[in-house]
Amino acid sequence: MADRKPIKMMIVDDHQVVIDGIKLMIEDEQDLECVAEASTGKQAFQLIDQREIDLVLLDINLPDINGIDICKRLSKDHPEVKILALTMYDKGSFIQQMFKSGASGYILKNAGKEELLKAIRTIIDGETYVSQQVSQALMNSLLKKDKSRSDFIPELTRREKEVLKLIAEEYTTQEISKNLFISLNTVETHRKNLLSKFGVRNSVGLVRVAIEKGLLDG
Repeated sequence: MADRKPIKMMIVDDHQVVIDGIKLMIEDEQDLECVAEASTGKQAFQLIDQREIDLVLLDINLPDINGIDICKRLSKDHPEVKILALTMYDKGSFIQQMFKSGASGYILKNAGKEELLKAIRTIIDGETYVSQQVSQALMNSLLKKDKSRSDFIPELTRREKEVLKLIAEEYTTQEISKNLFISLNTVETHRKNLLSKFGVRNSVGLVRVAIEKGLLDG
């Protein structure tokens, strides 16, 4: 990780113990650097306008502005900045709203160091990250929804089905390429075709619809 520019992070959380804990986790990681910390949305907006920041670790429950609204504004004003939700909320509605607002990842505060580091590096590399706990929470939420949705199921090729399954299992583009012995460009082509066929914007939406239509069963 030492061969690339350090990832400049801002932590937005109203509990100093959380901020201190995250800073302790990353202090030995040469490719990660905490350059700002904020306990309110107002502070976060001020700091991001003053400093070069690559990624924001964002809680949802803040004293002045909720994390979803902060996410929307940051995504609009600073689209180049990646946002990773780090929160205690595992409700499907919060998860979906954060992604709709521009977040690239979502993990819970009980996640360990390795998962946090993986999430940060994954979204910096342009991927979406959803922890296993969050995926399960989202799935449980979706299963409770009204089942009276369209029964239309797009026709998928064998390779598209294989790529879809690996995306649902949280494989990265590089891992899918290696697993299926195909190029990175081919993986991205299959991903784009899947997004188009399912009418969704990202991998989270893709997995959501696939779950709804039972395409991941078995």
